[in-house]
Amino acid sequence: MSQPDARADAPDGSPSEEAARARSRTRWLLLLIVALAAVLRFYRLGFQSFWIDELLTIQAANIGERLGFLEIFWNIQGPIHALLVHAIGGLTLAEAPLRSVSAVFGVATVPVVYLLGTALADRRAGLAAALLLAVSPFAVWYSQELRNYSMLIFFASVSTLAAWRILEERAGGWVLYVAGTVLGVLSNLAAAFLAIAHNVFAARRLLGSRRLLGRWALAHLVILLLFVPTGLGLLRWVRVDRVGERVTLASTAEDAELLRGATTFTPAALPYAFFAMSYGYSLGPSMRELHVESPARAFARNAPLVVPAGLAMAAACLLGLRRLWRTRRGLELALAVAVVPLAGAVALALANVKPFNPRYASVALPVLVVVAGCGITSLRRRWASLLCVVIVLFCMVSLGNYFFRGDYRREDVRSAAAFIEEAERPGDIVLAPVVGELFQLYFEGDAEVFLIYPGQAASDALVAERIEDRIPGHDRLWFVESRLWATDPERRIPSYLTERFSVIEERRFDGVRLSLHDLGRRGRQLDRGDGQEEGAPADSAGE
Repeated sequence: MSQPDARADAPDGSPSEEAARARSRTRWLLLLIVALAAVLRFYRLGFQSFWIDELLTIQAANIGERLGFLEIFWNIQGPIHALLVHAIGGLTLAEAPLRSVSAVFGVATVPVVYLLGTALADRRAGLAAALLLAVSPFAVWYSQELRNYSMLIFFASVSTLAAWRILEERAGGWVLYVAGTVLGVLSNLAAAFLAIAHNVFAARRLLGSRRLLGRWALAHLVILLLFVPTGLGLLRWVRVDRVGERVTLASTAEDAELLRGATTFTPAALPYAFFAMSYGYSLGPSMRELHVESPARAFARNAPLVVPAGLAMAAACLLGLRRLWRTRRGLELALAVAVVPLAGAVALALANVKPFNPRYASVALPVLVVVAGCGITSLRRRWASLLCVVIVLFCMVSLGNYFFRGDYRREDVRSAAAFIEEAERPGDIVLAPVVGELFQLYFEGDAEVFLIYPGQAASDALVAERIEDRIPGHDRLWFVESRLWATDPERRIPSYLTERFSVIEERRFDGVRLSLHDLGRRGRQLDRGDGQEEGAPADSAGE
């Protein structure tokens, strides 16, 4: 006998119907948020030139060559990402298709963060977290970069959600946890810090259950076994790069001993990391400003924008931590995932293994937006809406800077190479310190290209020797100046060129200054913006 349909007898407005309508609204809102994330991540995906870090990915992917087992799993730049880039690179080297891998993972992270926020709090917090991630300039930056950080953030979200379900809800998810952790580590080694954070969170729970402890240990044994090939590649890198020889305590070492001098790590890096993960690199001082002038002066000039933006996100996070503490749900996980990866990145910098960078702690981004989402939705609806709107508006200002202002975009080496390719003559030579290899990726002209490496610009005599050795037989020299602080912070190279050879022409592109020198004439002839620093905004030539 068929059973009567209970739904037919339910009165309008019953709790079950209200719940169904709420779930439907949530699904539609989440769909709109995911669509917004997709628009922001695919918009102008190929507009900006590749930059130096992306060249590392192209080289690691071994595009156009055979990619064997050792080339894949000994790749400490991220074998999974390199495999996908290698496959696409066999078809095209255009920026947009190659970056689409990052964009896809960036979009896919949004619904996972919604699930994480819902698990730790409720659907409203999940939606708020998903919205904050969708408009996150930090997430958009790495979703539009040919690097593995967008993939890393995705698998960090997956493994953290699975860890919560296993340890707190006891709802299964072992395969998801193992897969997310392994693929995260194979995307970027920074995921290892996340695995440590999960174990910190798990410790108290594992002590109370022998069965859970056994399964947790087995899962990590599988993870370690699957990591072995890449682990061997990591050991090889340590040996070949002589990492052990440069390990030192940054606080007691001379600047010359450190990878990035005094900027290898400073205490100011911690609040900067929080701000960067909240609003990206395009709100307040640009990265070029932070390198070519005092960071304190750059911050002071941008304080009217930076301070309220930082306070808004800090307020949301503090409210979120208070909510998690009051409900006793998720506070330990949030703190572990936020603190351990950040401490790991700081430790590597203090040991002079890798300079500190917010992206090395990017596995904490999903938890950051979840905590902020919990904080926003802990307020009454009017105040929650206001705080959410304020944070989103600051994010949109940052995104507008990123998309439309040249001083916040990646260095436009592509346009510089195209210009020289069009204007070169027989007998020309190109000097491209710092960005030389990237320049050669784009440049298809006939001019010889040479570089000046770190250490070769340590004195005026070394600069003169390097240049004078390369210019015999050439009539004109193109100087491609970009990120010069990495090789020549004293600006000895441009000083020598302008004093020794006359300037025929100058051009500017985003983050790139291009000058053409007549090797047969002495001294500066052209006077266009003498003394202007490299970080100055580009003119229309870079559009």
